[in-house]
Amino acid sequence: MIKMGKLIIASLFLLSNLSGCQQKHSVASTMGNQDKDIDQKMLDIYKQVKIYDYSPLYEVEFSHDACGYEILINDIPLHRYLFLGSTNLQRLPINDHILRSGRQEIMIRLFPPQLSNKSWSPTFVEASKFNIKVLHRKADGSLDDYKQIFEFSTSNKRGTENFLASGQKVFEFKGNFVADVPYQLEGWHNSQDLSRENKDELLKEAVAAYKSFRNILIKKDVRAYASLMYDKEVELAKAYYWNTPADSKQRWDEMSGTVREKREILPIKSFKMVLYGDGKVLALQPTSLLYKDYLSAIHAQTESEDIQVSFLLHKKVGSNKLTAIR
Repeated sequence: MIKMGKLIIASLFLLSNLSGCQQKHSVASTMGNQDKDIDQKMLDIYKQVKIYDYSPLYEVEFSHDACGYEILINDIPLHRYLFLGSTNLQRLPINDHILRSGRQEIMIRLFPPQLSNKSWSPTFVEASKFNIKVLHRKADGSLDDYKQIFEFSTSNKRGTENFLASGQKVFEFKGNFVADVPYQLEGWHNSQDLSRENKDELLKEAVAAYKSFRNILIKKDVRAYASLMYDKEVELAKAYYWNTPADSKQRWDEMSGTVREKREILPIKSFKMVLYGDGKVLALQPTSLLYKDYLSAIHAQTESEDIQVSFLLHKKVGSNKLTAIR
């Protein structure tokens, strides 16, 4: 009887182990299939991109000296720099900021410079200056074969090379240019006006969304990352004419590789909530001096660099959930 009991217990233990192994194999198989499904979904994005006779690429080209700056296209932040230094020429694409053809808005905000002793000037200095141009060219064309459609330069005091606003604390310029693009993006065009919501509740939602995204990055959860960024990636593909299987593969390889990369995802702290896109787009941005020119409160560190991770949120029409838009 004792031997029989041991045999029964051993048999039950074996069956339990076999069952557990089958469950683990089933779960692993399901997860593997889900990973393949999300891989294929991302690799198929190119199928949603139309092929046009002319695919224009819009860019801004700018330079600055002795000032900080922020560039916004259609009230969506493109680039911000606040620290010591100057830029001879830098060029950035802006198609994903252009939702459809017609009149586009460009805004330039300038800030007093950081000085050589690392302190901050309370006002603009005589040497402060900024120049920006909007260009367009064929997306697959030469960098030098472009047409200029807009330019803004800071003005100097008459008869001098001194910035007209030297001695002042703030400077802002708004201008317009006309873009002709073959696509239409939904973007934030019909998104909900977040400025009408309760600010405290909206902040709680935003913090929860940012923390959830940070956890995805910490866990290197490629599947969750892809699911979260899918709508954004479809719009980027349409805006930049990524219409081949190779385009989608290259983009997905870059994205998944970045998520899997060895890096430290820093804690979210010392931040403020900022609304863009006429109140339809939200960002949490750091307020600490070290990261004051970052546009996102999520950033990571590798052994060689510090990286800000773009995470602009909106609420789709009819939805009460904050989701990634850029």
